[in-house]
Order: sequence, then C-alpha cells, then structure tokens
Amino acid sequence: MDLHVELQHYRNDVLELTQREAALRLNISQGALSNYETGARDIPYKMLLTFKEVYKIPTHEMNRIMYGEESDSLGQSHDPMILRETFEDEETKEILKTLGEHPKFKRTLSSLSYFTEKRKEKFIAHVNHFYQTMKGW
Repeated sequence: MDLHVELQHYRNDVLELTQREAALRLNISQGALSNYETGARDIPYKMLLTFKEVYKIPTHEMNRIMYGEESDSLGQSHDPMILRETFEDEETKEILKTLGEHPKFKRTLSSLSYFTEKRKEKFIAHVNHFYQTMKGW
C-alpha cells in the first residue's frame, strides 16, 4: 500500500481521528493533510517524523508503513486495537503530566464532578470562549 494511503488508514482506522483533529495536532492546515493523504503532495522527511511523533507511531509500525510491508520481521503486532491503546496511553500520560505541572487547573477540573449541570455548561462555555480567543492570537 502507498505511504499516503497507509497514513490515511492509520489516522482513520487506528487512531480514529478526523482529518481536522489530525491537522490541528500536526500543526498544518486540513488542506495540506488532505494533499498528503491523497498523494497530491509528497510528504517531506521532516513531516514523516512529525507524523510519527504526533500519531505516536511505534518505530516498527512506521517502518512497516514506510516500506509497505504486511508485517514486520520481529513479528510484532500491528493490530489497530493495540496501536490505538498505545496512542491513547501516550495521550493520557501527556494529560497527567500537564495536570501535574498545573495543580490549580487540576483542582478546577476535579471540582467539575461536583458542579450542577447548568454550572458545568457555563464552565465549558467559558473554556470554549477562552480557546477560541487563544486560537485567534
């Protein structure tokens, strides 16, 4: 399978990310990602490294993707469920690290479980507004 098809398959079927979510994580436009995934643009080597890092692709799996192999020589699994769990575990570690670095934010998020539904909605609206404001900077 072609590299661009493999990366699109990995995003869709393994990570279950939309193209928009993936583009945001990769820090590129959705159009650029679309061009990479359709093969309209070649993927530069530096961008391949970014895909590997952002998608948390294990080295053996990245080699398989790049060379179009069915399975690797070490017999390691490329089962989508296992790869997705690895991706989610890495994301969870990053979230916990961030919360550890910002204890006030951690306490605020912890307190959400005690909020009324109306207060949760108001809090989420404020966070969304803050996010939209920061995105414009």
